[in-house]
Amino acid sequence: MNPLEDQLKLMLIRCDQQFRQLAPSDRHRSGRSANTEHDYLLLGQSLLMRARYSESGLVGVVASTGRTTTFFKRLAALRYTLQMRQLEILNSIVEPLSLLQARELLRALTEQHGHLAALVTLKSHGLTGPRTQRKGKRRALTGLPRDWREALCQRGAAGKYGIALLVAALTGCRPAELQHGVKVWRDYDAKHKRSLIHFEIVGSKVKARQGQPVRHMAYAEEDGHPLVVMLNSSLSATEDASLVVKIEKALNFTVEVRRLAASLWPNHRHAVTPYCFRHQWAADAKRAGTADAVSRGLGHQSDRTLRRYGTASQASHGRVLRPVEVEAERAIRRAAPRLPAIRPDEAEPTG
Repeated sequence: MNPLEDQLKLMLIRCDQQFRQLAPSDRHRSGRSANTEHDYLLLGQSLLMRARYSESGLVGVVASTGRTTTFFKRLAALRYTLQMRQLEILNSIVEPLSLLQARELLRALTEQHGHLAALVTLKSHGLTGPRTQRKGKRRALTGLPRDWREALCQRGAAGKYGIALLVAALTGCRPAELQHGVKVWRDYDAKHKRSLIHFEIVGSKVKARQGQPVRHMAYAEEDGHPLVVMLNSSLSATEDASLVVKIEKALNFTVEVRRLAASLWPNHRHAVTPYCFRHQWAADAKRAGTADAVSRGLGHQSDRTLRRYGTASQASHGRVLRPVEVEAERAIRRAAPRLPAIRPDEAEPTG
């Protein structure tokens, strides 16, 4: 064995050791979707390219953020990207190696080793710079009129997203879930002894220990809330009182919501997006005294994120949505301290 081959084997061993140091803990192991892996590759390649032209190298590029979530997403993307590169390098080794091939492989492995060393350093030190405070999306509700959902749905009623707007407002579903398609139907329910409007939502952020694969929600047909009345009218126009509400692209739906909101409230300080429907739905549930339903209704498996969504004070008396049922396929894990009980329809804060 020549000295060059010895160097190649030694570098392979070092890279393998570094990958072991970068392996996520069992608590954070989870399956990745094909879309996530695709996004990781794009992000990882972009970061590696930026590092070539940065004086601070890969460490500086990854650490150039004040958000913890962005920092760890960059680490995960780079780890996955470098794993793919390592596989490419290993698959390219076909003996016997020529001198030129051996030198090229050693160059590639040396570069790989440098990138991995930077990741080990970043993982060890964490995000050391100043951190920016997370801007909750629920802030966008501040300053909107009490009937903002109804006004927005009415403004977009004649457009291609008319019914999709109603479904998003009534269920708080994600745009990606509308892209999958949400089933809506009306029928007599023997359990509740009245006619209900049902929604079946297939979750879009689902892993082994994350998200709800399927969730179900229902409103009473006689519910007088303007949003329920509008959807009920659309169901009555169908032959069997059922619909599959589906959009082509989640991004286009988001753009349309923002456009409609800008036309209605041009001076509003925050962008109004489909996620505002989610925050308002959560606010209504908390105001109605059914905070336990928030995680199920929004498609979460843990109540950890409950506090990040709309507050009871952001729900307006007389316009609170009151679903008869909110069910989810998986039980909710109590991963955070329970929030204080909220009295139904407590008085709105003054001042």
